[in-house]
Amino acid sequence: MSQSPEPSLPLVVRIAHRIPYLPPAVHFVRVRYNAWRSAHERSAKNITRKNTLRAYNRVYRSDSLLAEYLVPPRLEFYDEVAERCARLTPRRVIDVGCGTGHLLRSLVDRAPVEPQLVVGVDRSRTGIRRARTLLPQGTFVVGDLYRLRLDAERFDLVLCTEVLEHVREPALAVDALCRLCAPGGRVAVTVPDGAQDSWEGHVNFWDEDEFRAFLALS
Repeated sequence: MSQSPEPSLPLVVRIAHRIPYLPPAVHFVRVRYNAWRSAHERSAKNITRKNTLRAYNRVYRSDSLLAEYLVPPRLEFYDEVAERCARLTPRRVIDVGCGTGHLLRSLVDRAPVEPQLVVGVDRSRTGIRRARTLLPQGTFVVGDLYRLRLDAERFDLVLCTEVLEHVREPALAVDALCRLCAPGGRVAVTVPDGAQDSWEGHVNFWDEDEFRAFLALS
């Protein structure tokens, strides 16, 4: 962990429902995936991450696929996270893995957040273009969680929802999130319920107790 003041990590772990869902048209083929993963764990994770990015880009490019992706339970989940985070009354917010920006849009509608102080980061250029349209006052950049360069900016609230299950080094990812947090700020993280999660695009799986233990050791 960074030696800067450590933010607390109020978990918004989603156990009640899980949507490990992409429209059927973008599910990638698991060609010998299990063999790859057992024999070449790192290579398998890299392949999975690349395939996942391609899948999300296909969704974000298509209005019809995006409509399938943004099903009511997913939007309700964004609203639930935004409602809970709004109670923290953040001023400066960053969403790492922001996708199309719908969670940030929901948060801006609920919290005393100035849209021009909102930042979204995602690996998908297509997702970032969607986010800029949805919340034009915000700042949206294409970037990698491990290599963010934001000129020493620090945030009252660092969001990272449904991302850690995709990354190769989740402990390093948590450290990177904490470095983005201002003294007294908060990091809000959500992950799927690993016991119910079987989507091929995920490489890490936790139940709630396991995830809390993981954060305690990070």
